Amino acid sequence: MPDPVPPNISLPTARRPISVPDLLIALGVVVLGLLMLIGTNQIAASGMNTVVGPRVFPMIVSVGTLVLGTFLTVAALRGHRAEPAAEEDTDPNVPVNLASPGLILGGFLIGTLLLQPLGFVFGTAVMYFTVAFAFGERRYGLMAGVALIVALITYLLFTRGLGLTLPPGILKGVI
Repeated sequence: MPDPVPPNISLPTARRPISVPDLLIALGVVVLGLLMLIGTNQIAASGMNTVVGPRVFPMIVSVGTLVLGTFLTVAALRGHRAEPAAEEDTDPNVPVNLASPGLILGGFLIGTLLLQPLGFVFGTAVMYFTVAFAFGERRYGLMAGVALIVALITYLLFTRGLGLTLPPGILKGVI
């Protein structure tokens, strides 16, 4: 019986569907590159007549990030997906659960909104709490206590150790 497909004719290959998580990561890298590029353009020139000014290295990093994000986006749109490393115990064909990343993102957004009215300690504690919750911890008292302690230590290290100004919020005058 003759071969149904002659050797010089290739059959079209099935195109892999677009991986939404890979595309979201790629687009996130593009957005990050754009934001870095905008931030780099806001850096004031040094005023000195130098070849390498304060914008050179941030510009290299932001353009590199933007180019990488563009390549990742094109690859994701062509159906390429990030495959786990051999040592990872994951199945790339399992549906993606976006609940945990959504919880973390929501916690960061809420914590950011609380930074000014309540202060750095409470806003950051909300962020730490939601990350612990997203990773499966359910001992709420322990989570709240650890989040507050770590946020307070972070606040003290940044304000006293590095001399940065962070919003004290309702703890103004206490810490």
